[in-house]
Amino acid sequence: MSVRILRACMLALVLFACNVQAERVFRVGSPWPSSSTPHVGVARFGQELEKISKGQLKAQVYPDNQLGDIQALVTAVQTGTVDIAYLGVANAGVLKGGGPLNVVYVPYLFKNKQVVPEIVNGPLFQEMYDTLAKESNVRVFAAYGSRLPRAINTTKGPIVKPSDVKGLKLRVPPVEIIRATWETLGAKPVVMGLGDIYMGISRGQIDGQENGFDATIGYKWYEVTKYYSSTDQVYEVAAYYINEKLWQSLSAQEKQHLIQAAKIGGDAMTKAGEDLEKDGIETLKKAGITFTVPDRDAFREALKDLHKRYEGKLWPVGLVEKIRALQK
Repeated sequence: MSVRILRACMLALVLFACNVQAERVFRVGSPWPSSSTPHVGVARFGQELEKISKGQLKAQVYPDNQLGDIQALVTAVQTGTVDIAYLGVANAGVLKGGGPLNVVYVPYLFKNKQVVPEIVNGPLFQEMYDTLAKESNVRVFAAYGSRLPRAINTTKGPIVKPSDVKGLKLRVPPVEIIRATWETLGAKPVVMGLGDIYMGISRGQIDGQENGFDATIGYKWYEVTKYYSSTDQVYEVAAYYINEKLWQSLSAQEKQHLIQAAKIGGDAMTKAGEDLEKDGIETLKKAGITFTVPDRDAFREALKDLHKRYEGKLWPVGLVEKIRALQK
C-alpha cells in the first residue's frame, strides 16, 4: 500500500472517529400515550432534531410512562438519569425554585391558547426558568405545544354552573392551586396519577377528572364517564425539561438545534390538538357523553380571587397582573 493511500485511510478513520464521538443521543421521557397529541409533538421533535443537526443529535423517545410518570420524570431529569422530558410547563412547580411556575394554573389567567406560547417563552418566564435551573438543576429550555383547555369530565352531571361541582370526587394532579380551585367550588379533589384515572373512575374511587380533549380522548376516559363540561379554566403548553449540567455542557449551536426542534415539534402538537378539537365533541357524543358549554362567566367570578392567597408565597406579588397586562 502506498504512503499516500495509507495517509488517506488514516485520515478517513480519524474523521469517522470524530463524527462518532460528536454524536449525542438523548433519552427523552414522556408520560403521554403514543396515541395522544403530545406524543405527536415529542416524536416530531426527535425527527427534526436529527434532521437539523445532520445526525449529530438524536432523541430516543420513550412515551407511555416507560421511564416513569410525571413526578418520576421530573426527578429523573433532576438527577440526570433521563436527559429530557416533555411535560407540562408547570410540572416543575414542585421543585425548589419552581414555585412561581404554578401561576399558569391560575383559573382564567390566559384569555386564549394563542397568547400562551409567546408569554411562557418570553423574558418574564425565562427568569423563572433560570431560577429553577440554579436551584434544582432542571431547565425548561423551550415551551411549545398548546394543550387543549382543561375541562370537567365526570360520571355525574351535567355540569352547567359552579354549584354543580359540589361534592364531586375529582382527580387532580399534585398541584396545590388546581386542588384549591376545585375545593373552592365545593368539590373533593383526589390526587392520583394519570395512569390510574381510568380504573379509578371504573371502580368509583373518583367521579371524574379535569383535563381537556387531548388527555380525555388520548387516555380513553370517555369510555367510563358520561358528561363533559367545557369549562376551559386553564390554558397551558407542554415544555421540554433538561438536566441543567447537561444543558451547560452543550455548545451554543447544539442548544439552538434543540430549541428549534422543540418549536417545530410543539407546532405539530398544536396542529394535532386543533384537528382533534374539531372532531372531539363528535367523538364524545358517539361514546354516549353529554357535552355541555357551562356558564364560564359564573365560574370565572367564583374563582376570581383564588390567586390572591398565593401572592408572595408561591409566586411574587403582582405576577398575575403582569401576565394579564401582556395580553392587552
